Amino acid sequence: MNTSISPDRYIVWDFEGTLAVRRGRYTGALEAAAGMADPAFLGMADNIRPFLSGAFPWHRAELAHAFAGDAEGWWRAILTAAEAALVALGMDRGMVVEVAERSRDIYLDPVGWEIDPQAMPVLAKLSAAGWRHVILSNFAPELPLLVKSIGLSGYMDHVFSSGQIGLEKPSVALFRHVAGVLAPHRACWMIGDNPHADIAGGRAAGLSTILLRPEGPGPGLSVTELSAIPAIILEENRP
Repeated sequence: MNTSISPDRYIVWDFEGTLAVRRGRYTGALEAAAGMADPAFLGMADNIRPFLSGAFPWHRAELAHAFAGDAEGWWRAILTAAEAALVALGMDRGMVVEVAERSRDIYLDPVGWEIDPQAMPVLAKLSAAGWRHVILSNFAPELPLLVKSIGLSGYMDHVFSSGQIGLEKPSVALFRHVAGVLAPHRACWMIGDNPHADIAGGRAAGLSTILLRPEGPGPGLSVTELSAIPAIILEENRP
């Protein structure tokens, strides 16, 4: 097997659900914030979740928004939906703004995030074989700081957050933006856990893709755990 790679090729990684996880995602953070204000909200994540449908920019068909780099603007629609959910579920209106703001802090707190235990060894192995890495994620503008805080930035040349760029996966325009930043180097692989945003988006942009699907095999190249990825990439070693 030839593992000699020219040092100008990149693997593009999704972040949440691929390299790191926050239990319950944003809904869990909102539930935790609400539970601090009113313990009756603990265990209500399933009740909260439907109210957040459509609140995030990647839920929208146009996959573009006007909040590039504007963290307050990016969060406003989400926190407004969170406030409406809390009121609908019985929280006093006088409490909901503070609770929603607290949910943002909880969600972005590095303490609540766990790096997949296989992520560091996989990134190190691929780096040793000559591959370079970037993150491309549909995420809040604060993503680069979060990636740094949890210890992943040492392996990443760039961290691309849709909240900073103003485009969401699977937008081809977003992948083109990333390609423009990386040029003259080239992105070759997209790896993520979302068949639509990561896999369909990556393929539309001309990348080879690997779907991370812990529950079992999926369409195309897929793995159930990160540790299986280096063998695929090093074997393929595509030009």
